[in-house]
Amino acid sequence: MIKKFLPLLFIALMFAFSCNQVTKETAEDVTNDTVMLAVATFDTAASYYVDQPVWIEGTVYHTCKHGGKRMFLVDGNDSVMVEVTTGPDIVMFDEALVGSRVSILGILKEERIDEKYLNEWEAEVKAPAENHDAGLHEGTKGHEDQPEEAKLEQINALRDQLKDSGSDHLSFFSIEAISFEEIPVVEEEIIVEEE
Repeated sequence: MIKKFLPLLFIALMFAFSCNQVTKETAEDVTNDTVMLAVATFDTAASYYVDQPVWIEGTVYHTCKHGGKRMFLVDGNDSVMVEVTTGPDIVMFDEALVGSRVSILGILKEERIDEKYLNEWEAEVKAPAENHDAGLHEGTKGHEDQPEEAKLEQINALRDQLKDSGSDHLSFFSIEAISFEEIPVVEEEIIVEEE
């Protein structure tokens, strides 16, 4: 019976000791107090951990095809998406990750959208040369090819949201990845004890 558990133990140990793309300095910078966030509650919890290291696991819903600098995580319910951007030690997120479950260690970031930001974004959208980095990335498929009219509608919707909020800004949260690891799918083996 122990022989049946050895492969599972081996896989678990490999997973525990194979943290992808973490340098020694990075590992030392991250303390044992690093919080684990859930995709489902990310929006409500994020404001408490801005500029702090966090862990998150989720399923890759989308990777941006212009350079792979962003990916979006979901977890069972696609109504909540978490944006993850590449950090200094990660070149890109491969499109092959879409549909995979990943574990991310990163720094939680806040992007504040105010009227000045929206005015600058609108000016960039109306400029002849398109700037892909302009604006707010929401992870919707095909957002890279969004026409000018759709971008202006998004800007106006954010203006309305800002006005309705009663605040001078809107906050959008993301995670800048320090490291990530694809979580392998482990098929469970049914063990039947013989009498």
